[in-house]
Amino acid sequence: MTATLDQRLYGVAQKLLLERAYGAVSEPSAPRELVQEQDAVDATLMLIAALSEQVHLGCITPDVGARMAALLMAIRDYVRPLPAGIAADGRDLLSDDLGEMVAVIRAVSRQP
Repeated sequence: MTATLDQRLYGVAQKLLLERAYGAVSEPSAPRELVQEQDAVDATLMLIAALSEQVHLGCITPDVGARMAALLMAIRDYVRPLPAGIAADGRDLLSDDLGEMVAVIRAVSRQP
């Protein structure tokens, strides 16, 4: 039986997870120049839609879904900055939230 496109790319994702768990990092290849910015933005939104569906079906708890969506927003902001979330006092609340999320990502990523 031949693996599907999704299964093949999922296999790559699993390999990256295992490497990370064991402290190894594969060298990246040369840029492929296949995925464009809009492709990455669209993929992020597709992931959020699939995630939302699973939360609404009860397959993923709301707390876990919210954490996953927050991580996706960090990715999305890197690919293409999110619109400003301006408070009444003029502060960009989204910047505060993204900064806090990045601090969490960095703290978790650097644990032994």
